[in-house]
Amino acid sequence: MRHMFRRAALGAAVALLAVPAAAQTITLRAATIAPKTSVYNTAIAIPFAAYVEKLTDGKVKIDVQEGGVLAPIFKIYEAVEDGRADIAIGPASFLGGKDPTNLIIGSFPTGLGVDSIIPWMYNGGGEKLLQEHRRATMKMHTMVLGAGPSEVFAHSHKPIKTVEDLKGLKFRTLGNWAAIIKDGFGAAPVVVPGSELYSMLEKKAIDAMEYSMPSENRALGFQEIAKYLIMPGIHAGSWTFEAAMQADKWDKIPKDLQEKIALAARLVTFESLNSIIMQDFTALETLLAGKNEIIILDETFKRKAKEAARKWAADAAAKAKAEGNPWPERVAKSVFDFQDRWEKYSPYLVVDHKDEFTKK
Repeated sequence: MRHMFRRAALGAAVALLAVPAAAQTITLRAATIAPKTSVYNTAIAIPFAAYVEKLTDGKVKIDVQEGGVLAPIFKIYEAVEDGRADIAIGPASFLGGKDPTNLIIGSFPTGLGVDSIIPWMYNGGGEKLLQEHRRATMKMHTMVLGAGPSEVFAHSHKPIKTVEDLKGLKFRTLGNWAAIIKDGFGAAPVVVPGSELYSMLEKKAIDAMEYSMPSENRALGFQEIAKYLIMPGIHAGSWTFEAAMQADKWDKIPKDLQEKIALAARLVTFESLNSIIMQDFTALETLLAGKNEIIILDETFKRKAKEAARKWAADAAAKAKAEGNPWPERVAKSVFDFQDRWEKYSPYLVVDHKDEFTKK
């Protein structure tokens, strides 16, 4: 009888030890690209963590760390690869231009706008391409996480109304847009971190600069030191972030929790776009009532910029394909085919939009 009680007690102890293991909370450290107070965290990373915890009943927690804590902001993907972080939350462009795919898939100059970026990602094959690319080239699983609206084209000391005005202009920008305006229009792109922009613009070390959306730019005060405020930001008409992690880590997460994490990402993507737009509207109320001269780029400027941007993509894709990388061509074709189709059929849609601001 005593042995029976011992065996029963031992079995109960084993069962009790097994329960915490099965119900153990999964905590994932997320490396981000900005301070926690930035819209990139307040509208994307932090709501994602909240939705994940709620939808999984606390079984999965995302530990959001602000930019620079787990890794330098341009090294968040490397941090995932070497284990310093579990998730990288940021734009594909932060992977640089070694693989042009990353300069096309999340945002592209004169590419998809705020109306078409989410339909392409979720209904036109964009997220599927992104996931295939990450698995094939980086052994990562990823998902679209967050979307945002158009940036300000430029805060400038000089008027920019035609593409000819870009010639010789010391224009701070990054990525493929720097190459496009240099090769296509003779601009003199200056690539410097965002932390240096206010000082450089104030000292007129640069003629013009682009950085972010109206709400972010207004908070940094660029409108106070440059006369011209130029829109729309066709260099970044819309954009998406992603949440990328090692594929083997993702694959070990139970499927029901994977589905809930993916649902959380979708919710944040839809909500972040609308949330940031409303913050930009508030900022624009102040900007339009200020002393800046507003310049709206016309259709001729947009058309010429689009031609130059697509040429850059075609050249980059051809070079990559010759080197054995088919992804830029696949992604560019998907984006441009979708954009052309959207432009062809979207006139049936009623949109509340005008081409010019009504300044008080």
